Amino acid sequence: MDRIRILLFAFVAVLTSTSTCFGDMQTDDEIRRGVVRFFVPRCGGGNVDDNDPPDPELAEFVAINGDTNRLARILAEIAQTNNAWYSEMAMWELEKYGTSEQLPFLYSCATNPIIGDRAVKAALRIDGVSSNSVATLQRYLCFTNVVTTKTVYEKAVACRDFLGALSESSASSDLKGSAILVVRGYASDISTGVSMIDTALVDVDNTYRHSKRRLADLRAAYPRCLNEYQTNYVTNAINELVAYPEASLPD
Repeated sequence: MDRIRILLFAFVAVLTSTSTCFGDMQTDDEIRRGVVRFFVPRCGGGNVDDNDPPDPELAEFVAINGDTNRLARILAEIAQTNNAWYSEMAMWELEKYGTSEQLPFLYSCATNPIIGDRAVKAALRIDGVSSNSVATLQRYLCFTNVVTTKTVYEKAVACRDFLGALSESSASSDLKGSAILVVRGYASDISTGVSMIDTALVDVDNTYRHSKRRLADLRAAYPRCLNEYQTNYVTNAINELVAYPEASLPD
């Protein structure tokens, strides 16, 4: 196995150096085929131990001679395929290579049940917290054509990540307030991931922990809690808040 990995790494290194000299001669179709080869499902994967050569990045594998803008454009094209695997893998890589050129496409993918979560993350990475990225998050959270435990949890993760970016953002207080309202609206109407979102909301807004807003959100979420952990988390948080007493909590 180690020998195979070493030979693969050497092959990629040779391919990279060759394309560095002649990279401009590659057509989009050639790059696209290279990207698809990179995405082909394989058994195993990853490095076995520290002595193995690192797996190549996509840009190294297809040897685009540093032109990541071109790679991002091709990834956006692949993401629009009807093949769910390749579409999702392309969106995964767009989180790394995407540019502002892909933002309209990413915004349009918010309601796609397969790649919507990746579109939100990629748009957030490129555009930061903006009115467009907040609107994209809202469309993604409100999309209800496909509702499974997995999609509900993925949306909770997207909320957590967005709030994490929000805490480090220089966005206006109004924009931050809008993003928080979007997340709160979703958190009060879900069956799993409540604890994750609640923790993120407390972290991003120091007025939220002991507030009537939080108590109302938790009470709205309680009947929908999917498992014992979520139920216990919400119950304990509610009990902590009403002990103040409730009437004394600030809005």
